[in-house]
Formats: sequence, structure tokens, C-alpha cells
Amino acid sequence: MLTFLDCECELLGDRAAVEVPGLLMRLNLSTRKFHVDVDEPWLALLRPSATIADYSDVLVRTYGLVAPFESACRYSPGLAGLETFTQINRAGRIAQDLLALGLRPGQIASIPTCSSISMFRGTEEVLGWLYVIERASLMHEGVLRYVLRNLPEVEHACSYLRTRESRAADHWLAFGRVLDRGCTRPQASSEIMSATRVAFTTCVDWLQRKTATRSAG
Repeated sequence: MLTFLDCECELLGDRAAVEVPGLLMRLNLSTRKFHVDVDEPWLALLRPSATIADYSDVLVRTYGLVAPFESACRYSPGLAGLETFTQINRAGRIAQDLLALGLRPGQIASIPTCSSISMFRGTEEVLGWLYVIERASLMHEGVLRYVLRNLPEVEHACSYLRTRESRAADHWLAFGRVLDRGCTRPQASSEIMSATRVAFTTCVDWLQRKTATRSAG
């Protein structure tokens, strides 16, 4: 079974030992207890028994997190310099995938979203959340390969998994450098780490919910 660590090692290769920025490494270590739970819904798709409906359900639950996260970023102050990471339209890509899987526009419009995510209070909180959102993209290339091997019918519905295709490692390291630059105040790193733990807790609670929304096929 593929793990997140496999994905990270494969993408970063020999660069991991020398290039991973300081705060990024600290976050990796301090949030390790959350990783298995937040990765599980995607890694469950690697089981031979996974179905198209399972894939659709994971997309729906992910949309419920990503859509309010992107809305919160649009309405939060002080995000200059984070455009590369906050203006990707991940929610739009998930919506395209769900349409390709047979959901109707009305079904997508009615997907429940996480009400715990609202306007962020500052850059540190956004960076904490971005750590969780960007970290997930390290799995996408590996998950995509397994999903296409086991469920080739969804090849036309994988634009979200392709968001960072072939560039995930570079973006991850670039994000790490942004994290380090964001620590302009003595308390900034602890605020980022606190926001990351809140983000992980919120994401785990949300992703472990079951959804009744299924593809028409």
C-alpha cells in the first residue's frame, strides 16, 4: 500500500536531506500524529476493492473543505505574496471531476461545506492551513497512478489530482521557503504551528464523515 511518506520521498528524492526549509520540517514532525487520519480517505482508493463511487465520495468530501478554504482566502486580508498557493481554483477542478463522473450541477451546488472554515485572521493562520492543503498535493501523483490502474474509467475525471502534476515537489519546497519568510515576528512560527494543528483537526473530522452524494453511474 502506498503511503504519504512514499510519495514525499519519491518526489523530493535526494533534495529532501538538504533543501527542506526549517519550519516545514518542524511542521512535518510536530503534526505527524494527524497524518494517517487525514491521508486515509485518499489512500483507501488504492485498495483493489475501491470503486468509482468511492472515488466520487472522496472528491465530495474534499470539495467540502477546499471550497470554503478558497473562499476564506479570497476574503482574508494580508495575503500578498501567497497568490501562487491560494488562487489555484482547486474547488473548480473538483467540480469538473464530479460533473465528469455524472453528478448534476444542482448536486454539486448542494454539497455540504465545512462551516468551521471562515475568513482567516492573518497570514499565519493562512500559512497553517496551506501547510495541510499543500501537503495533500504530494500524494496526488502517486494516487493518480494507482487510481488509473484500478479504475481506468475515471481518467477523464482526475483534474484535481493533476493540479500539481510533475511540479508538486518544487511547489512543496517553495512553500517551505514562504513559511520561513513568513516568520517575521517572534511568535509567528508558533502561531503557524497552532493554526496547522487546528487545520488538521478540522480536516480529519470532516474527511471522516460519510456522504450520501454519489455519482449517477
